[in-house]
Amino acid sequence: MAGIQNIDKDLKGDLVRKSIHILSGLLYIPLIYISGPFAFEVLVLLALIYACVIVSLLVLHRMHYRPVREMIKCWGRRNENYIPLKPTLLLHTGIGISLLLFPAHIVYASIAITAMGDGIATISGKKIGKHKLPYSKSKSVEGTIAGFAAAFLGAALFVPSLQAIVASAGSMLLESLIGRDIKTNSPIKKAFNLLKNDNLLLPVFSGFLMMLTG
Repeated sequence: MAGIQNIDKDLKGDLVRKSIHILSGLLYIPLIYISGPFAFEVLVLLALIYACVIVSLLVLHRMHYRPVREMIKCWGRRNENYIPLKPTLLLHTGIGISLLLFPAHIVYASIAITAMGDGIATISGKKIGKHKLPYSKSKSVEGTIAGFAAAFLGAALFVPSLQAIVASAGSMLLESLIGRDIKTNSPIKKAFNLLKNDNLLLPVFSGFLMMLTG
């Protein structure tokens, strides 16, 4: 019974997390558009704010401040390292790197791919996924296909169809290959987990694919 309750908790948590991931990710498109030539400076300022909030929450957690401890317990996945706002900061960093490397329409498409593709892949995989990918026990065929479709529809609003197809397919392949951030006490493994995070990699990787295709 406890195992079933833990599974239900993880499923509910994933659905909420990914819904927020989709909405907050897509908000970067109007933010960058409105910011115009100062978009990168705005992202840097937001990154500093995120970092300050993360440090503050971690300090409160170490001080056993109950609301923060309950929040971390509620939002964290079992057997994984959870740092408040870490996924948001990594997505933010990936978008910032993309903004330095690619033109605006490519950045918008890479944001759509990362927000919609990754989010819909996880939600669909949790809800309807029945067939596991042969190379990943944590990813499903149904989730990956749904993620590709959502990523393509989002990217196609900003780039030609061929670029959207290639970038969406490549990004969903990468997303399905990236493992979860399993708990570890090794600093090297923690750093590796940080660098292989899909929120960080997908905006840059999809941008490169679109540039190569274009």
